[in-house]
Amino acid sequence: MDHGSVEEISIGLKCGGEAFVVIDSLVNGTSSGGVRISADIAIDEVRALAREMTLKFGFFRLPRGGAKCGIRIPGEISQENRMELLEDFGKKISHLIGKGIYYPGMDMNCGPKELKAIYRGAECPIGDITDTSWFTALSAANAVMAAREFLDLGNRPLTLAIEGLGSVGDYLCQRLNPEEFRIVAVSTVAGAIAMETGFAASRITKMRKAHGDDFISRLPEGKKIPREDLLKLNVDILVPSARTWSIRQENADEIRAACIVPVANAPYAGSAPERLHQKGIWCLPGYVVNSGGVFASSLSDSGVPAREIETLAATFFRRIVYKLLVKSAEMGISPVESAGRIARGSSETKRRWKRGLMKKAFRKGLLSEDRYGRFYLREFTHDLKEIENRVARYA
Repeated sequence: MDHGSVEEISIGLKCGGEAFVVIDSLVNGTSSGGVRISADIAIDEVRALAREMTLKFGFFRLPRGGAKCGIRIPGEISQENRMELLEDFGKKISHLIGKGIYYPGMDMNCGPKELKAIYRGAECPIGDITDTSWFTALSAANAVMAAREFLDLGNRPLTLAIEGLGSVGDYLCQRLNPEEFRIVAVSTVAGAIAMETGFAASRITKMRKAHGDDFISRLPEGKKIPREDLLKLNVDILVPSARTWSIRQENADEIRAACIVPVANAPYAGSAPERLHQKGIWCLPGYVVNSGGVFASSLSDSGVPAREIETLAATFFRRIVYKLLVKSAEMGISPVESAGRIARGSSETKRRWKRGLMKKAFRKGLLSEDRYGRFYLREFTHDLKEIENRVARYA
């Protein structure tokens, strides 16, 4: 693996837009990572997110490098000009997409129509687009369940606070058993709300569908609180799902959760994980928690049935997260540090040549989806077993 900011590009776009592309690593000459759209994104954030992608792929031994893109779009721009700007961006990175050096994907404010506009501008084909939010919530839910087992706080429902509840957070709420978890606080860009007795997942879903991020102000139940106060609540599990670096050295001393299970990539800034570990707070890395958006969607795209993906996440993946916490406790280090050791020390699988041949055969129609799906599932299960063993031995 080649890494260490292989390439960084700043691109001026139509309508006053600007884009940043950071390729942090290349594996077999290729990389991938989502496109994040925001009026205030900067290259430092994109650089941190690209590194998270490298760590994610490295941890799960997936054969690709990490990259990320950030696009600044003026807030007052029309929808027509927005699409024109994204097509302009696609055109200007067509050499990266066309040569397979960088494959853009969905991320914050970049859904299927935005991604299609980018590929259209690049004049490159794009296949079916998978909703990765559902798969991200799958891994996040199992990480939360692993944290529950590790904390061992009895049979009572554990309390959760979810910062930046979007589509992933919505799916996560739906996945959690109310007899085991109580969602006592949520926030969006519109504000935050808390209620000691907890919010029903169905209520959150219904209100969010009707009002978007503004459902926070429309909920009659609960108490409105400042958004930054959600991080300070005395809960069992804190789930950061918002922007990069929401947990910093400045607010680390005010965090009182027993465990942090981030859906967001790069949720920690600077030495915040070390400070939180000193306080006895267990911090999982975002790239492990949210990894379902990569590995589970890849399984689905390869023809693996949903029930098999659910089983894999509830068994091997959940055990990996649990053992990561247990081994970190035994060694007296933060799970962020132990996961980083595994991600940076990952090695390429010896069976990759066979996987490459099977993938080519599938793409050419020489292999049925069912047969390739069973092959892919067997191979990835083998990798997860090796990761689980490595966590137990070396983390």
